[in-house]
Amino acid sequence: MTLQQTPQDPIASALPAEVSAQQIEAARYAVLRRLAPCLRHHMVRPLQPIGLIYGVMHHKLSAAQPDLPAVREEAAKINEFAKAALEECMDMGTWLAPEPGVLTDAGSGVRECVGLMATMLHFCGFRLVNEVDELPAQVLRDALRMVLGAALFALTDALDEPATVTLHAQASASEVTLTLQTDLIGDGPLDRYDDGYRKLVWADVQALALAEHVGLSRQGREVTLRFATLPAPVH
Repeated sequence: MTLQQTPQDPIASALPAEVSAQQIEAARYAVLRRLAPCLRHHMVRPLQPIGLIYGVMHHKLSAAQPDLPAVREEAAKINEFAKAALEECMDMGTWLAPEPGVLTDAGSGVRECVGLMATMLHFCGFRLVNEVDELPAQVLRDALRMVLGAALFALTDALDEPATVTLHAQASASEVTLTLQTDLIGDGPLDRYDDGYRKLVWADVQALALAEHVGLSRQGREVTLRFATLPAPVH
């Protein structure tokens, strides 16, 4: 299967005329493969306090006269952290098994991606600055995740020195425009996390943008993404 860009599309000059299903899947896999350490960290994060709480419970139960109300309180905390861990795992699972048609407000979607990638990129020498305000405009969640993630990786993978990537956004009646501006810091060498997997390149971003019907343009170190807004579902 091959996806083609329609001639009347205003973003045709920024995207290839066509892209194969294999190219799209390769780009999608590359994004997820690079995100794997971040996804793993977010999945186990809510589980970390449970061991500490268990230690407190064990200490209280070992007393000659256990304080049962306090023990029940600690048990309730474990239950809450377990629920949070389950919700986090289910949410992270939607990155691996996308749910077509699911919407998110643009502001929350950008915060999710930045929150997922910021720590890893920080250790490599890059700083993500999210200046996107609350944007209630609804966009496709999977399109935002994949194309924004690919763009952030491709931008930083192409650099040889530390930089700040600042995200801005504005919304109109029909689309949300997200801008990624890269400014070099010039403060020493990079310390890249290298697990042996390849870098993402601009062609990966183009393939995913075409597959997800996202507008895409690049000028120097600035990338602009345009996501169509959709009506919120009626419950």
